Amino acid sequence: KLLDSKTRLEEREDIQSFFRSRKQLSAFIGTYAPDIGPANVIAFEFPFGGDFTADLVVGNKETNTFCVVEFEDARPSSIFRTTRRRSTTEWSPRFEHGFSQLVDWCCTLDDFKKTDRFARDFGHGHVRFIALLILGRNAGVSAEDRNRLRWRTEKVRIDSHTVECLTFDDLYEHLNR
Repeated sequence: KLLDSKTRLEEREDIQSFFRSRKQLSAFIGTYAPDIGPANVIAFEFPFGGDFTADLVVGNKETNTFCVVEFEDARPSSIFRTTRRRSTTEWSPRFEHGFSQLVDWCCTLDDFKKTDRFARDFGHGHVRFIALLILGRNAGVSAEDRNRLRWRTEKVRIDSHTVECLTFDDLYEHLNR
């Protein structure tokens, strides 16, 4: 209903409030992480090392698997934008900002993995993270740009962690399979 009601979604007012009030749906986002099992950790605005905050963390301490989520807005230019100089669109500042946050989170998590705080929050031993950047809508994203987005998801890793980049429409389709 939310996707049908608006073509543009604001991060705080629409998206974060929507998922915060639907914890089971938020937990289901964790199924992007293989072998996560039932989520026993769901946290909104989870702090990483003081300077960074994940919009959502879904995880399972028994399987040491966590899905960290960054929501961005859903506007026509959230992922790509056109320029006058090129026929190929370029990655939008909003996309690059969200992706850079994932890089900072992974860097911070790597730095803190030998601390008591890390063990308390995520467990002991090897902890697996899947990062999700969810933004934009499918409308207006060309077939060529969809291929670029898919390629980035399949090929680009951060410190060996999988990074999924998807639209809110993609998320909706995943949750309804």
